[in-house]
Amino acid sequence: MSEAGADAVPVEDLEEALRGHSAGTTPGFLLRHANLRWQRRVAAAMADMSLTHVQFLVLSSTWWLGRNGDPPRQRDVAEHAGLEAVLTSQVLKVLERDGHIERVRDTGDARAVRVAVTVQGRDLARRCVVILDRIDETFFAEAYQTPGFMDCLRSLAGRDVTGDALAD
Repeated sequence: MSEAGADAVPVEDLEEALRGHSAGTTPGFLLRHANLRWQRRVAAAMADMSLTHVQFLVLSSTWWLGRNGDPPRQRDVAEHAGLEAVLTSQVLKVLERDGHIERVRDTGDARAVRVAVTVQGRDLARRCVVILDRIDETFFAEAYQTPGFMDCLRSLAGRDVTGDALAD
């Protein structure tokens, strides 16, 4: 087990370790609840656009990764969105049915699927990204005033300024 595991604190030290404990002082608890509040706002805004939050993640990731004209692979979309491959595939089926994306076999790798955003999907993705940016501006307004906030958040997320994953 890792150093932070259950065996890292001897049983006899548990009472002392828990004496001043409060969930409201732990960053993980607070980050989780901040994320839940943010997700509710995003979900409500995306519902107004007839998308779920996950559909938005997949559509916007597909649009972002393919913005140079080269449709991304389905697994790259899943990785960028931070979703499991199976869930991404299921969401892509819905987005394809709704006319937002098209899936085609990769000509260079018969096992891979490329995902292209349709004109309709591109327009929807772009509108939704602007809506999400506005939600972020409001929700994180106070945090944005803290010097280094975005750098710290990027570090915690393991992402660079473009949103690409950093090496662990």
